[in-house]
Amino acid sequence: MGSYFSNFHVKKDSTFKNDLKAPLSEYLKEKGFVVTDDTSSDLVVSVYAPEDSDWMSVYCDAFDYEDVLALSSRVSQASGTDVLSIACFDSDYLFLNLHNAAEPCDLWLNIGKSYNIKTPRKNNLSEWRSRVRDFSLFKSAADQHYVCAEDFLSAVQDNLGISAEQAVGYGLQEYSYKLCFSAPRKENYTPTRLKIRHFGLKPCAPGQREGCFVINEGGASCGVRVMFVGDYIENDEITVSDTEFIYTDLHGDRVNMPITFEKRKLCDGSLAYCWEDKNFHIQEAVSPDLTPRAAADQESQRSFGIRYTPHGNKRKFLDICIVFMPLSNEKDGSCLWRVWAHHSSKRAFIEQENQMARMMTEELGAPLILLEPDEYDLD
Repeated sequence: MGSYFSNFHVKKDSTFKNDLKAPLSEYLKEKGFVVTDDTSSDLVVSVYAPEDSDWMSVYCDAFDYEDVLALSSRVSQASGTDVLSIACFDSDYLFLNLHNAAEPCDLWLNIGKSYNIKTPRKNNLSEWRSRVRDFSLFKSAADQHYVCAEDFLSAVQDNLGISAEQAVGYGLQEYSYKLCFSAPRKENYTPTRLKIRHFGLKPCAPGQREGCFVINEGGASCGVRVMFVGDYIENDEITVSDTEFIYTDLHGDRVNMPITFEKRKLCDGSLAYCWEDKNFHIQEAVSPDLTPRAAADQESQRSFGIRYTPHGNKRKFLDICIVFMPLSNEKDGSCLWRVWAHHSSKRAFIEQENQMARMMTEELGAPLILLEPDEYDLD
């Protein structure tokens, strides 16, 4: 998969006025976003202003190319200088737009070709002459063919006065500051309701590391319980070790917290391996008003779950079932994972998996690996 990004950069020349917060906040306010703090933000705008660069850069995963083009005019008016917008589409196509509202100036350059979008505008390459240090070199670079369109930014970084790393926005060490915003919220928000987000598609195997993660589709709350359930627990026919609870903290760091499951009797008299944290903060659902890319990033940040290593009687491994339960809404907000949950039976699951394996071998030459029904308790 190629690179996708959309960002813009503000020229730090003699006319530059460092006034970015106002136009950014106003633009997002029109879309229904409000300024907030780090702990509840749906959207983060990062501003990067290295001393050795001619440009101050603005990055936000939620911005698409239409956002950065709309912002370029506003930011140029507020800052009084050039604004350079850059967008890349799957490394096939890249465009640069240099805008100055005061002069006025509106330059455009296309690199490559996209199969995803129609080219927004035609080139006006000759008009870049007054905005680059060596126009002949800039033009020569623009005429080249690139396997990855963003490589053009490396070819012209000295000409534009902005490094390729800064132009792309990947792997930067420190941001000057960040602006955080919350997306619009619906009234009468629903209780916490968990949903399995990431899970194993194949049966667990003894001694093999596994994981299962969930996302919240309702309101925020505190407290979560995780349980292994099944008749294999009574005689410890299956046990789990190296168990960890995994989540992203408020600083954006992924936490792998060792935990211990204890055998408990449930209200219906059955047994389960249980662990709970009454104080764990379950963040509210990702706003439906975010762009698909921003929503996916937020879901990844807000997901949480467990990793574990199962041991014991392999015949029982199709019975492994994991329940995630919000303590605020145990009855209606819980969800479970079981490898054959979307099939009518364990046997039907094995038959479909083996059918898929045979098809992959015939069509793609993949190694044929079949599940053996005799290795599992199917009744």
